[in-house]
Amino acid sequence: MTDHCRAGRALVAGTLGTMVLTASVLSGCGLVPSNRAGNTSPSGSGSATSAPGQTTESAATPAPTPTPSAAARSVSATNLLTVDDVEGSNDDPMTKQVVEAPDGQGRPVSQSYICLPADGIASLGATSMVTRDFTLKIIDAANDPYPKSPLKNKPTIYTQALQFADEAAATTARATYAGWIKGCPTTLSDQGYGIDNDQSLRLTTLDVEGAKAQAGMVAYVQPGSKDTENLYWESAAVTQVKDRLMITVAVSWGMDTPGTFDTTEGDFIHPQIALAESSVERLAA
Repeated sequence: MTDHCRAGRALVAGTLGTMVLTASVLSGCGLVPSNRAGNTSPSGSGSATSAPGQTTESAATPAPTPTPSAAARSVSATNLLTVDDVEGSNDDPMTKQVVEAPDGQGRPVSQSYICLPADGIASLGATSMVTRDFTLKIIDAANDPYPKSPLKNKPTIYTQALQFADEAAATTARATYAGWIKGCPTTLSDQGYGIDNDQSLRLTTLDVEGAKAQAGMVAYVQPGSKDTENLYWESAAVTQVKDRLMITVAVSWGMDTPGTFDTTEGDFIHPQIALAESSVERLAA
């Protein structure tokens, strides 16, 4: 688990160059290096003065007691999906086991979804963010249907919990991310990827109680690939509970689609449905 804004706060105490970098990288967390001189007076002076022969009431009159304000909300590990949550989306628990991926493995957060723009996550304007990724570890190699998968024992589920200043800001961010999902087939096609439009799933509003959630999936092959039978199946969902979002990205590879967003299809339901449902409880914590 990584608390990205906590890491940013640790960097602010460094050199000026580090401070500028931190402000740029973590602008989506609302973290900007503060004035380290400790000057808190609006006029730039820490004490009041008077002209000769005049008196000032500021020295004799105590300053008014500040009115307490509610602490700003933030996200923590409590708000992230757990191994048990993700295990609920595992379609083959006899062959694969969900484990938490160590920090630094797999895609960086800025590239957690294949169709993120360069400044995607930062541009959403979150005030804090925590992340946790997962790997579907093969525990029965003899029954592994895709022993040569390029994703074998690598992180394939990426999750981020984001806090926003208010519900309106979260709603705007959800619409932005949903736009990236909707445009993903075109984005990849423009970059030379081969898209299977018939098996891709368009942006869909998910039927999830207690939240607003949308998801989509693109089925593709990488540029120049000669294997057109085995596809990458990459889905992304964005779930909103009040002033918070959960982003879940799932990637698989092979001939078989992970499923549909139509919950009337029985056992053929896409794993993103289970991830979105678990996200509701975590975001509400």
